Formats: sequence, C-alpha cells, structure tokens
Amino acid sequence: MIRKKLAERNEAYLQWLMTLVGGFLGTFAITQHAGIFASAQTGNVMEIAVELVSLKTGMIGYRLLAVLIFATGIVLAYILTNYTKLNMRKLALWVDAFGLLASSLLPLESVFIGTYPIFFCSAFQWGVYSAADGFNSSSIFTTNNFKQCLIGWTQYVLTKDRVFRKKAVMYTNSVICFVLGCLLGVWSVNTFAASGAYVAFLPLLGARVIIGLCESVPENETPEEIEEEAAEEEEEAVLLEEDAQMEDHKEEETK
Repeated sequence: MIRKKLAERNEAYLQWLMTLVGGFLGTFAITQHAGIFASAQTGNVMEIAVELVSLKTGMIGYRLLAVLIFATGIVLAYILTNYTKLNMRKLALWVDAFGLLASSLLPLESVFIGTYPIFFCSAFQWGVYSAADGFNSSSIFTTNNFKQCLIGWTQYVLTKDRVFRKKAVMYTNSVICFVLGCLLGVWSVNTFAASGAYVAFLPLLGARVIIGLCESVPENETPEEIEEEAAEEEEEAVLLEEDAQMEDHKEEETK
C-alpha cells in the first residue's frame, strides 16, 4: 500500500527532492567558486554586460563558454527526452552525480573552470525535472515557485477551492526544499570544502530509491489493500460531502 501511495505521488516527491538538489548545486557553486551562480544565466549575462561596458573583458571568454555549456545541457535533455527511450529521470541523477564529482576534482583557478560541470548538470536537470502534479516547477531556481506559492495560497483563501490548495502545497514544498538544499550546500562546503559535493549524493540516492520503488509497484492488489483503499475513499467522500453541506449552509445564510 505504501508503494502504491508513493507511486501516486512520485512526481511530486521526486520534484521536491530534485529541487533540494537544485538548491545544493546553486550554493555549492557560489561558496566554492567565488560567488558564481552556475544554475542560471541571468547573472552571467548581466556580468557580461558589465564587463563589456567597463572594458574589463578578461572573463568574457569564460562566461560565454558557460552560456554554451548551459545551452548544451538544455538541448541535450530535450533531444534525449523526445527522441530516445532512455529513462531520463534516472539519467538526470547520474548526470548530477558525475557533474558534482567533476566539479569537486577540477581546479579553482580560474574560478569558472570548476563551475562548468554545474552549469551543464543544472541545465540538464531542469530539462528533465521541470513539472509535477500538473504544475510547472523549476528544480534549479525558486523565483517562480515562490511567486506561485503566494498566488496559490491567495487563491485558496479567496475561493476555498481544493485545486488551489494542492497548487499552494506543491509550490510551498518546492520553496522549502530549495532553501533546505541551499543550506545543505553551504554547510557541506564549509565543512568538507570541495568534497562537500558528495553530500548531494544522499538526496540523489533518495530519488533513485523512489524511482525504484515506483517501478516495483505490484499490478495486482491484495484483498487487504483493496479494502484499505476503499475505506480511505469512503472517508474522503464523507469529508467532501461535509464540505459541500457547509458551503450550502453558508450560501443559505447569505441569502
């Protein structure tokens, strides 16, 4: 029964775990490589603009290569997803693991060199883990997740619609997991320096376990599981009926 429940929500659980990894990737790059945020291109492009205007062009070549590597990760994830039968969820875990391993072994001078694997694996992860439960949700940065979290709770408070509550919970957990990943990344670097990259193998392993459990969910349920599921559905139906009665009562009062 547990595995069946896990299979029903596996998209959300995987997305939250990979968002934690996304937060880790971001702060690992920032703290280990002189403030370079390797999980996006916004800051990188702005730095290119600053260097062009100020004519301090010594780092532009490194930054342009970072743009190319990031773009390669996005394009490759798209091609493999749409034109092969590879299990992309599993593959993205391996890409993250090798990216972190490579980053931990590369030199810190120039500071950009060690971030290139992070640029690639972040982009690749984004191409694979970008939605769950019917909601678009980035697993490598959090601005839109935070926005949708606030909108979701606002919509739920105003309408009491359970769909909006589901949306709010989805994005709230995404934001929380990203923050936890950021904290874990900082702690890992402060404690283990470059070797702190290996701490992220734990959530990656957790994601692999979830995938494995979902793949092994039995097709035929036992009588006990069927009975338990029926009882849960009946309980949920009662709750829904009570909610409907309360709404009807409120409408009558307003009339």
